[in-house]
Amino acid sequence: MSADFCQILCTGDVHLGRRPSRVPVEDDELSVSHVWERFVETAINRAVDVVALTGDIVDSENQMYEAFGPLERGVQRLLDDGIEIVAVAGNHDHSAFPRLARALDAEGFHLLGPGGHWEHVQVDPRGGGRPVRFVGWSFPQATVLSSPLDDLDVGAADPPTLGLLHGEVGAGEGQYAPIRREALARAPIDAWLLGHIHAPTDHREAGQLQLYPGSLQPLDPGEPGPHGAWLVEVADQDVTAEQIPLATLRYQETAVDVSDCETRDDVEETVLNTLRDGAAEMGEQYPDLRHVAHRLRFEGRTHLHREIEETLREMVGTVRREVDEVAATIERFRLETRPDHDLDELARTDDPPGVLAELLLTLERGDAADERARRVLREASKATRQVHESSRYEPLRRDSETRDPPGREDLRSMLYQQGLLLLDELLAGRD
Repeated sequence: MSADFCQILCTGDVHLGRRPSRVPVEDDELSVSHVWERFVETAINRAVDVVALTGDIVDSENQMYEAFGPLERGVQRLLDDGIEIVAVAGNHDHSAFPRLARALDAEGFHLLGPGGHWEHVQVDPRGGGRPVRFVGWSFPQATVLSSPLDDLDVGAADPPTLGLLHGEVGAGEGQYAPIRREALARAPIDAWLLGHIHAPTDHREAGQLQLYPGSLQPLDPGEPGPHGAWLVEVADQDVTAEQIPLATLRYQETAVDVSDCETRDDVEETVLNTLRDGAAEMGEQYPDLRHVAHRLRFEGRTHLHREIEETLREMVGTVRREVDEVAATIERFRLETRPDHDLDELARTDDPPGVLAELLLTLERGDAADERARRVLREASKATRQVHESSRYEPLRRDSETRDPPGREDLRSMLYQQGLLLLDELLAGRD
């Protein structure tokens, strides 16, 4: 490594103690702790100067002791290799992470700003060259309603300065340290390493890097795309960032066109080929990948609405295609097919299929002024909200996919597809 550079391997929202949802729980390669170990190995193999952790490294109080072993082993390996660690606590580990840091009591491990105040530390690159100053703030409790930047007073400094912060960037208000991007850009910081948002983004505001590394391993289908660590390189005040995909799991939405399918067997063959091709393509692109959980979106014009529904209900959670070391499963499916019937022609009659066809056309157009469609949507919203708020549904509210009840557009799509299935039944009965 050139002495003119400082290299930092960054991650956040690891959530040690938690497992990804809707994938086989017995597969240890999909666990968060396994990918954390890969992160540590990557830092050592690349001989980085610093590891930066942007909060929510531990999932919660309940998982503190489960998380302690993997965290302690990883931290000790990094320190033994001469890699310094800078970190902040997030809303999930505001109490647990400082206690773990005190228990580790390791020189070279810097938890910045516990208790909700700003703190800084200067780190010298192992190869010499200019030091880098890290400024950080940690959550003092689970919720913080104001921006931490209100109390930031670090002053300008000669060394390049990187900020570590956990919070909701881009929000004017919220429960988790809302921060405006322009306020970040005004601070005397060369780049921000952020936590809380699980989707990786390397945004620049007025030339300043504002990096959300995202979750190290995706935790639910609301976190699609590649995940992993980010290699941040500092040369004077110039800061660059590059993603290193380390995740063994990927949640993927995949379109499946069934326009040419004539039978249920055709649908099944198309789905199996889609899973095989996806595993082969992504496995070649991402060497660490071991599992792809597909959300299949069916498109095209077809008369097989009922057959697709029945076939996929049998395949979800049971079908598994493997190519080399990558397995592919179906996490969920969604029908966005169009009918093989002429809805306009059917709607000219006043029998049950005709009345339903007219309603389907209204839903398809998204006509908000139609009183009947509005009434159906209101009733559907009320029914789904009652289910969502029931005590039996509580565990699913921890998942970002099912945290909130379906919105208007999701309800409209669900009603439209269920209406097509009902229309097939009505037409079969009329025939």
